Amino acid sequence: MASYEHVQFLRKAAFNIIVNARDDQAALKKYAQALETILVYLDRPEIRDLAAGNIYLKFCGFNLRLDLAETYGKLKQQDKAVKTLQEINDISWTPILLKVMKDRPGLAKMADDPRVQKILSVAAIPRQLWPSEAAYPYSATLSVEERVAGLSQFWHQVRESFVYFDNVPELDWNKVYLEYLGKVIAAGTTEEYYRVLSQLAPLLRDGHTNIYAPPELSKKLYARPPLRTAMLDNKVVIEAISSPALKARLAVGDEVLSIDGIPVQDYAKQYILPLVSSSTEQDRQLRTYGYQLLAGDADRPITLGLRNMSGLERSEVIARSGHADIEKKEAFIFKMLPGRIAYLSLDHFESDEGVRKLEKVFPDILQAKALVLDIRKNGGGSTQFGADILSYLTRQPIPFSKSYVRSDNGYSRSDGADIVWKVIGGKGSEAHYSRKRVFDGPVAVLTGAATFSAAEDFLVSFDTLQRGLKIGEATGGSTGQPILVYLPGGGHGRICAKRDTYPDGREFVGIGIFPDVEVRATRESLAAGEDVVLNKAVSLLNQRKQ
Repeated sequence: MASYEHVQFLRKAAFNIIVNARDDQAALKKYAQALETILVYLDRPEIRDLAAGNIYLKFCGFNLRLDLAETYGKLKQQDKAVKTLQEINDISWTPILLKVMKDRPGLAKMADDPRVQKILSVAAIPRQLWPSEAAYPYSATLSVEERVAGLSQFWHQVRESFVYFDNVPELDWNKVYLEYLGKVIAAGTTEEYYRVLSQLAPLLRDGHTNIYAPPELSKKLYARPPLRTAMLDNKVVIEAISSPALKARLAVGDEVLSIDGIPVQDYAKQYILPLVSSSTEQDRQLRTYGYQLLAGDADRPITLGLRNMSGLERSEVIARSGHADIEKKEAFIFKMLPGRIAYLSLDHFESDEGVRKLEKVFPDILQAKALVLDIRKNGGGSTQFGADILSYLTRQPIPFSKSYVRSDNGYSRSDGADIVWKVIGGKGSEAHYSRKRVFDGPVAVLTGAATFSAAEDFLVSFDTLQRGLKIGEATGGSTGQPILVYLPGGGHGRICAKRDTYPDGREFVGIGIFPDVEVRATRESLAAGEDVVLNKAVSLLNQRKQ
């Protein structure tokens, strides 16, 4: 990153030349010369080599050329301005250029130049090749051509970008295309089409590779009652209920014996498992018997065959929709436990809300003898927010996962059908912070199968730092960076295009991150309202602080 920071320093120094003299011709000429000098530096062979593996450094040339083109325009040097804009297209064809040209008055004046119009038409090409969501409005039926196009788009992008084919070595992706071609051609409606496509992505066995139906079909396909189930000791039990009205009819710990008259495990294997995209057995079980088990048509209630803790059996008809009394669980809960052990739940990293919560209660945490961070329900979000939280627990740099993307393309494959890897992170990939105070007491992190994605990135950093204990169950075993593919009818697909490992190369995607101390809830502990994982953490932390 030293070269990137150096370029940013030089760019700021150059800007200072005109900060108080923006229209002064002498200052503008001096500014242009400074920008030209920086671009000469970026064009040095060793810096070009660095930029090939650092997108931030590479796009410094983009930003500098925008500044330079605008400056040439102010100096009435139109030919130089046009040449500089063309050099931007030599770096990247990006529709962002069209927006920047409109937003910067100095550049907007050049828009009537036919040479500039040609440059902008080239920059707009990616919009034509990869249309946005707005290009695919919802329709209850799709033409055969549209249905085949959607399958082809997803299939092709998987072949070009997917990074975990080694987790499905037996899968013949070319054969899959031919099999699904007939299925999508036979699909009569958009709903039927997406029911077919929803079974395609799970063949890749990756938690970050999915196909989702259009929002207009959500109530038809994804409606769920306000309760959560889980598989415990080979039994499906009710784990949580979020409606007071349902609590009067159901109880945490009730065993689910059947759904709509079908034995629950048979129902799950027939109707749910084929739709589950997952990287590990624990995530597959969580989704099959948890997240997705009760999903379906909002207008069709489900009949649950139940057995309570006393062994009495009964049936309950539960609506998938229309519950007006749904209780929302707070995502970030702080409390001080006996023995001055601080507890903070972090249920997502989708925003900086968790970081702000930690900062708010940090004075209390500093007074604690130990800390428990609960990420058992954290499905991910941004890796950065996890790093921000860890920065309050150590003065060490926060290490990130080692990451890879595919760099093979049609040209590279002309000499052989190879998949080529490009490292975009590693032991040098880390974040540096300067906190005034950090908590340096014992820490335990609670984990489970629902610990997923950016929450696992957090755990990789925590583990690499050897900052404390991991207690609970193995994580979901799936992270990465999915790319979006917009599909006909308004649906979309995700494809995992970034592969992650520990900084030292250890794999966890497709495996999970295992706890130092394994603790599992039981049906009895659920029914009693006992959190056995948290209790174990408190017990171990009390031993450590003595």
